[in-house]
Amino acid sequence: MTNIVQLRDYDGGTAAYRLYDVGCTGREGAGRTLRARSDTEAKALALMLLGDHPIELWDRTRFIARYWPGNLPMAVSIEARQ
Repeated sequence: MTNIVQLRDYDGGTAAYRLYDVGCTGREGAGRTLRARSDTEAKALALMLLGDHPIELWDRTRFIARYWPGNLPMAVSIEARQ
């Protein structure tokens, strides 16, 4: 990943999320660890790291979200319902 964000260390109550670049064949590379207190916080950090490749956010084996460059999550589905 090309973007770098300084993440704050918390005194506890954090989970170690993983952020992966997604290529044509799926996850590429070892990924990056994000420390966050909740899924919501982890999603916000992931959006800050979004570069020019799709990324996926995971909590161990639990899929959280996938983000594409230039698109906010669920923007298309919200517009389609109106």
